[in-house]
Amino acid sequence: MHPIENKEKDASGTMRLDGAARAMIDSYLALPLGAKPSCPYFNNRRRGVRSQLRVLKGKGAPHEIAEEAEINALHMRLTIDALPADKLKEFLVKQDLGVDCSGFAYHVLDALAREKTGKGLPAFVKSNRTGFVRSLLARLRPAENMGVATFANDRNSKTINASEARPGDIVVFLGTGKDGLYNHMVVITGIERIGSATVAGDERQTRIAYAHSYAWPSDGAYGHGVREGEILFRGGGDGDDLLKGVWTEKGATGVDNYTYESARTAKDVSARRLNFIK
Repeated sequence: MHPIENKEKDASGTMRLDGAARAMIDSYLALPLGAKPSCPYFNNRRRGVRSQLRVLKGKGAPHEIAEEAEINALHMRLTIDALPADKLKEFLVKQDLGVDCSGFAYHVLDALAREKTGKGLPAFVKSNRTGFVRSLLARLRPAENMGVATFANDRNSKTINASEARPGDIVVFLGTGKDGLYNHMVVITGIERIGSATVAGDERQTRIAYAHSYAWPSDGAYGHGVREGEILFRGGGDGDDLLKGVWTEKGATGVDNYTYESARTAKDVSARRLNFIK
């Protein structure tokens, strides 16, 4: 067992993220608000917002998103509890409330770090910002200044074999999208190893469960947000390649799975372990 004990192993050998980190994910999947809709995805690049509260920049925790929604509803004389989940999510989207992929990862991993070490994520993950002013802002506003590139920086994490991943590790996509300028990340929430290694080769398969915040083109205006998926691949040796596995999300696989397509077209895809998880 490593010092950051962030997993629960059941009788089958499956490891799952538990405790405060799992509770944080569940709060994004069912926001503490009215009919408990899932949290929408927030696209910072499209909105280009600056110098605002983190909840208005796609970096808010579930309770912050819920509180901001309630404030907005009061101003609009709208009764939150009267809205079904789908209409409440539509309201959140129209109010530009949601979380982006690194904001989601920040709060989940911060919950993990605080529960297991007593220190928040900023004690272990340093921003890529340079210069006095930017470095100061990064310290004062850590959630807003920890993007995917920060998590993927060798100062903060190391590349690992996907078949050796643990709950709490991450998978990063660098240089994805049509122009190759976008980054994305998912948080690994569960690991199941199937089969065993042999002298001739490794016949073991690995199933990785993950959670993230994302928007697929097929999601339309309101179908995007925080959700879960899984990757099944042959682990070990030359088979330890996530892109050769079967990615399943929203019941879709292959080219119909936009998360897989984003990974497949990225310049680099890797499983990584944050340095505070020894």
